[in-house]
Amino acid sequence: MNNTRRLARVITAAAFCCAMTLSSFAYAGYSVSQEPKYEMGTFYLCLLVKRSDAPTAAGELQKTQQGHLKYLESLAASGKAVALGPFTDGGRIAGIVVINATSAEEARTIEEADPMVKAGVLSVEVLKWWAAKGIMKSPATPFNLAEMKTYYFGLISRGAKWTPERTPETDTLQTAHMDNIKNMAKAGKLVIAGPFDNAGNYAGVFVFKVDTLEEAKALSAGDPAVIAGRLTVDVHPWMVLKGSLP
Repeated sequence: MNNTRRLARVITAAAFCCAMTLSSFAYAGYSVSQEPKYEMGTFYLCLLVKRSDAPTAAGELQKTQQGHLKYLESLAASGKAVALGPFTDGGRIAGIVVINATSAEEARTIEEADPMVKAGVLSVEVLKWWAAKGIMKSPATPFNLAEMKTYYFGLISRGAKWTPERTPETDTLQTAHMDNIKNMAKAGKLVIAGPFDNAGNYAGVFVFKVDTLEEAKALSAGDPAVIAGRLTVDVHPWMVLKGSLP
């Protein structure tokens, strides 16, 4: 995919955010008349969260990790997992698996069969996510862990000043927010932008392709909706297998 097409897909994903209903879209919340140029799809983003009561026996944990890797390889080989990998900052979220499924229930069933989840090491949070089709691709199997690349995953939430009402001020802010998304995509720094559907305080996702965590955080902090306090972005270094993302 050339740079122009990648840019169009990212912008389309962001523009589609504006067409979501207030109940399901938490960026600024109003519709637009322009139809998406590229087909949008729903994915299920599974947050793999560390459990505080996880077993700690080293031998058993190593065996479980090996089973976890083989299970993820099977999901990628079947096309069920289209992007996956660990966060490397040591926080409560161990990593993410993006699942192709027909429902949140199916996605949860898939992830709850992961040996790390079955063993009580990780728990799963499933979020319905809108993104342009074709950006994420299932990695080749068997996995080549030596060729993983670091992206920066921005988990977007509603900020302290988020409100559902549409006003002239929120209209202006939304325009500035969208312009910023377009500029980041045009610069090649943003590869995915899309909202969650009915995810409570969670609003959506930015995935950055930049050199450092500091740059990704600076890009997030410079978004007009973040500056205004309507959104917050929690950025994590995300190691992704080669070929999954542009």
